[in-house]
Parts: sequence; structure tokens; C-alpha cells
Amino acid sequence: MIKHFLGILLAILCTTKSNGQENRTPEDSSVFEKTDAYLKSMVDSLEIVGLNYMVLIDNEIVHQKAMGLAQAQLQTPMTLENSFPVASISKMFSSTALHGLLAQHNRNVNETVADFLPDRTDLPDSWRKLTLKQLLSHTSGIPDQIDYGIYLAPESEKAVIVAMKDKPFSSEPGTESKYNATGFLLVRIIIEKLAGQDFESYMHEQVFDKLNLRSAQYGGFKKVIPGRVTCYQNVNGALEMFPLNYSPPMYAGAGLNITINDLAQWFQAVQKGELLTQAQLNEIWEPVQLNNGNDAYFGLGWEAYRLQGNFKMVGHGGAGISSFRHYWNTETNKSVTVILLTNGAHNWEVRPNQINLQIASMLLTE
Repeated sequence: MIKHFLGILLAILCTTKSNGQENRTPEDSSVFEKTDAYLKSMVDSLEIVGLNYMVLIDNEIVHQKAMGLAQAQLQTPMTLENSFPVASISKMFSSTALHGLLAQHNRNVNETVADFLPDRTDLPDSWRKLTLKQLLSHTSGIPDQIDYGIYLAPESEKAVIVAMKDKPFSSEPGTESKYNATGFLLVRIIIEKLAGQDFESYMHEQVFDKLNLRSAQYGGFKKVIPGRVTCYQNVNGALEMFPLNYSPPMYAGAGLNITINDLAQWFQAVQKGELLTQAQLNEIWEPVQLNNGNDAYFGLGWEAYRLQGNFKMVGHGGAGISSFRHYWNTETNKSVTVILLTNGAHNWEVRPNQINLQIASMLLTE
């Protein structure tokens, strides 16, 4: 499915370039009226409960809007100040922080789990042989805890390891690109080892506080977080609350709550080189190659796609209800970023990533 919609985007991008329109700027036109109207049509047809969306062009915020409801049961209007549980979008934060630690300690992603965690004898040898690069790019093949009904709020990392250590790999390392939660449990352990403190404290002290991201905090749906939206899903034809539950062992992979403005502020800092160098970003944002030479669906903790016409795309989805996408031309460095955060819908016949691609297409054609 994603290849189909990427193909549509590629066709639009190539047409845009061939028509010589790549230097036109959407903020000079009525394109945002069109993207607003398109999103409103999606809210109506999919019965999206509520959303925030934002557009950045060349790292500057040029448009943002809130639509719908933050809480359906209270009929509370959505605002741009609402916080969202962004689920796997959390991985972009973890990856960026990890690469800062790697540079600080002169380590690299080609080292193995055993290199980083030599004293962890509770980990199977097959896990210890995996490289950090394989974990970050979801190419490790390590048994995925979600496949065995261990979701993202385990009581401890030990419980996950004990339950999964004898399970078979889903594929040989490096041969398949398959989304994996267990790999990010290990990523969190490695971050804590390099940082010398627990993951949550490190992220607050070294990222959230330094960038003044006041809304950013970890926690599942049971944690009381001021201003956070309530999420919803369709169960047997009826809208029900969507309990996005997370616990500390999985925070490197999911569990961040944040407003759209703080999310954009973090990404602006990333692009300005305040967290990593451009060389580090280039490495993170390059699709990892599988053993057969094909691109995987991920770079290092970020979804990453190499598009035609000198375009690339990176970002991440969140719980199937939100989508962060950054598109740029590698020749001109001109970029468009589309952030779409929702709290659920009655149906997702058109997925958030597809909606994001459509908005990007409308911007790029202008």
C-alpha cells in the first residue's frame, strides 16, 4: 500500500520538476485554503474525531490549524495547545538522542549489543550478536514481543526478555525490513548504559528542558497529563476510547506526549544542527540496505525513503492515527514538513500517512 501512494507522490514530484515550478512557494498562494478544505473533507468522510496539523517550509512554520474535538464525550473543541500521545513518533526523539551519545562516547552503530552491554548475560547470544544498526532499522529479525501478545506496557524489561529469549527470529538479520518493538527495548537499555542514567530522566534533562519543550513527557493513557487529548478507535462499528498504554521499558519506542508546537520546535532544532551535525543526520536519514542490496523501509530510527527526482522523505507514523513526514530535494535542499496529529477516527479507509502524502503533494505542486 505505501509503495502505491509513494508512486503517486513520485509522479507528482517529477511533474513538478519538469514544469519548472520547484521554486514557487506555497505561502504565496491560496494552497493552504486547499489543504484545509481537503483535511476538512477527510474529517467528514472518515469521521476523524479531532486533529492538529502543521506545515513547515524550509524549517519555518507557515501554516497550522486545529479541527474537531479533543474529547468526544465532553464535546471539547480541539486547540493547538492540546497534547497528543504520539506513539512511535517517539522513536525519532530516541534515535536523535542516541546518536548524540554515540558521538560523545566515540561509538558507532556497527557495534553489537554485546559491545555496548558486555555484562548483560541475561540476553541470548543471538541477541548479543545483533548490531545497533540492525535494531534501529528494524532489520534485526529479533522476535517481536507484540507477535506474542506482549504489548508496550510490560511490567519490566526482565519480563520481556524472559518471555522472548527462546522465541525464534522472524528472519535472518539484515534480510527483511519488519517493524519490531523488542529491538527498541534494547535500544533503550543501550541509551541508559551510555547516558549513565534512566532513559526518561536523560531525555528530560538533555532534550526537553534544554529546548524548553514544556509539554513533552512520557506516559500511557493512565497517567494524568494536562491538556492531553483522548484517543478513540472503531470497535465493532462503534467509537470507543483507544487506550494507548506504555510503560518505561518501552519509552524509547513509544510513550511520548507532546503538543504540535513543541514537536515542531524540536524538529526545527534538529534541522538547525542544535542536536546533531548534518553528517549525522545524513546517516540517520539514509535508508539502510538489506543484504540483497534493496532499501529497507527505515534509516536509523526514522522511516526513510529515497524518492525519484532527487527527493527524499523521512519521518514516522504514530499508532496508525498520526503522521510526521519531512520531504526535501537533495540538490536544492528545499524542504516541506507536514505534521498530522489526530486522536482517532471512525474509520481509516484513507490512512494518516496517505493524507500526509496528499497534503505534501498539494504543496509541492504549488
